[in-house]
Amino acid sequence: MNKAYPWLSPLCLVIIFFSTLITEWTAYQPSAQIAVFALVLFTLLEWKKLDLTTKIIAIVATGLTLTLLFLAQVTLQQLSLLCGSIAFFAFFLIALGLLKEAALSSNSVNLTGLALLQQQPLRRYALLTFASHLLGILMSLGAINLLGTMIHRSLHDNKDSVDVRINSVRQRRMMLAVMRGFCSVPLWAPTSVTITLLVTTIPGLQWLDIMPYGLYLTFTLLSFGIWLDHIQAPRYLSHLVPSISNELADLKVCYPIIVVVLSLAVVAGLLIISTPLRPLAAVLLAAPVVSLAWIFAQYYRQCNTLRAVQLTVKRFSTDIFFKLPLQRSEIVFFAASVLIGRLLLIVLNLDWIAQQFTHMNISAALILIFSSWLIFLAALLFINPMISVTLIAGALSQLPGVENMPVSIALVMMVTWAVVIGSCPTTTSVRIGAKITGISPLHMGLKWNGLYSVLVLLVLDCFIIVLV
Repeated sequence: MNKAYPWLSPLCLVIIFFSTLITEWTAYQPSAQIAVFALVLFTLLEWKKLDLTTKIIAIVATGLTLTLLFLAQVTLQQLSLLCGSIAFFAFFLIALGLLKEAALSSNSVNLTGLALLQQQPLRRYALLTFASHLLGILMSLGAINLLGTMIHRSLHDNKDSVDVRINSVRQRRMMLAVMRGFCSVPLWAPTSVTITLLVTTIPGLQWLDIMPYGLYLTFTLLSFGIWLDHIQAPRYLSHLVPSISNELADLKVCYPIIVVVLSLAVVAGLLIISTPLRPLAAVLLAAPVVSLAWIFAQYYRQCNTLRAVQLTVKRFSTDIFFKLPLQRSEIVFFAASVLIGRLLLIVLNLDWIAQQFTHMNISAALILIFSSWLIFLAALLFINPMISVTLIAGALSQLPGVENMPVSIALVMMVTWAVVIGSCPTTTSVRIGAKITGISPLHMGLKWNGLYSVLVLLVLDCFIIVLV
């Protein structure tokens, strides 16, 4: 059926996008239910092309839903209220997919990556970190793919002229810079799935509530990574390092990317002021608008206005539209994971958990610390943070003693998530980085980035004890 009607799957995603937007704009719940119906149809159409992990999660979500309905643990009304949250994650990925398509065809993105490789080691690490962070906001996991591939290509081209030990150290330092830069995106960026999950899970929490703290944490963690890289640099190999251009002026090619990020902020700000959309939804609506303008600008540099408009329309209608289903596994995985977490929250006996904490006389600080390490250890045991964070953040937001600290809960979840996606071998970011580098995910996540991750969690524990 899908082969006979190739437009059907992308049409489902378009319906999901606009139905969810209507719900966000007007709070009209039936449109969210239409979006979930379209999501179920999309899942059935794309089932054969989903990866194994996504299929397992989807089956578990379906089985759990039917079981709880059969046992009368949830009602159809409760399920209908979950439709908005589930559809929002598909809406989120569709919006970011459009931004990623625009970034992939930008010459400035490619030139920026190449220019970063020609800087002296410490500066190169710092710039790669911030570049990965910036591109991660626009391209999500595509940032690791893009910068990682450029690093691999650069090292391969220089393998005959550079000592093998230098190339090995460069590979490790540059890939860690890319990983750590990308993994800090969940600390504040509204284009991260983490922020979306927390805002839709913790009652009363808004993105603007956590953004100032998140920016501070982002700067702190990125700076800590730069310092740790400097401390761990093998100075005994410095005499083997070949000369490089080391010109900051080479980085002027990144100006268009900065303009795009600023444009995204401006458009989102205007939408927040002029529409009833919550800040997170406004940012996601701004993404397709900026993507459209970015693609038009790419064509406009090569031809006149009319031709640029024609090429932009043609690309959206004949290329990008049919590429939307390429995110099939991510869309279904995120939606199913959120559904599992929300269902478990409904049936979870929070009163019993609260009583146990009361009997053990555990403080709010220890509860938050325990929750952070539980998410980290669960990820090492193949439990995706989409599920564990949904469950734990939702439970903490209803638990006496910590329920009145939504911002603190969110910040702990954000930092833990950032650590998990940069160190646990089962996460997509670590697996992509390891594949590009040619090492195992275990080596990439724990051996290369393990010390950094553990230190960040320990420092987080100290801050919780002092501040909570």
